[in-house]
Amino acid sequence: MIVLGCSWAPWDWGDCISQFLGDALEWAIGSLFNLIFEAIKFVVIKAVEMVMKAVGTLWIDIDTPQFGNNSAIAFVQDRTLWILILAATIAMIVGGVRMALAQRGEAVRDIIKSLLTMVVVSTGCVAFSAALIEIADQFSEWIVDEAIGGSDFSTRIGEILVNPLKTEGVGLMLVIVMGILMIVTSLIQLALMVVRYGMLILLVGVLPLTAAATNTEAGMMWFKRAIAWLAGFILYKPIAAIIYAAAITLIGTPEGATDETLAVITGVAMMMLAVVALPAILRFVSPKTGS
Repeated sequence: MIVLGCSWAPWDWGDCISQFLGDALEWAIGSLFNLIFEAIKFVVIKAVEMVMKAVGTLWIDIDTPQFGNNSAIAFVQDRTLWILILAATIAMIVGGVRMALAQRGEAVRDIIKSLLTMVVVSTGCVAFSAALIEIADQFSEWIVDEAIGGSDFSTRIGEILVNPLKTEGVGLMLVIVMGILMIVTSLIQLALMVVRYGMLILLVGVLPLTAAATNTEAGMMWFKRAIAWLAGFILYKPIAAIIYAAAITLIGTPEGATDETLAVITGVAMMMLAVVALPAILRFVSPKTGS
């Protein structure tokens, strides 16, 4: 009987050498690829950690500047004062015409209500808006700080977000994709917060102007829409912080959990939802903004 393959028989030693060389070559190539993959994975993780520590929650750390000392708001209100007076005058004339035509006193009541609204908004909108924005900023920082479970706000965030990606259950491509999505989402979130600050300045600056003609249907619609947009931009930061806090908590699933990979994917998806939350908020507080 002729023995095929590797055996102790001298005539099979060549097959043994070929088999051993093949196994050794396969092991060497596999180890090399594993080493390359682990190196790429390590670089991606470190890059994500560094970027996330730099910009991951920068939009949380930076408080909205105080409106009371903001010259841009005062500039807008001072330069539009003549438009406010003109709009209020026209609104009073329209109310007088309505009163003359209807010969009823509701128009006088609407005029008085409109003037009182304009005075209250002109004198108190900056302080009231600043107080609401301060509350929103403090709440946003608090809830995300609670989610990461420590006071070292900028240092620990990268570790917590990337920690599940270091486990064996998460593949290299998933690490790269999730890392890129985290970075892009954080940069977009930072840009949206800058837009939020600019919109808050504009809305607070023109809010007295929108209150000048609330005794007319168009003026009341303009005023309500301005209030709704102001509320939406104020609420955007705490709502985004709530979404981020839930995502961070989900991503921080304990190691060894069977659904750890799904938790990472879901958490990053939730972070991306925070980016598109602004139009949803605007439609929620003012359904007509989308029309």
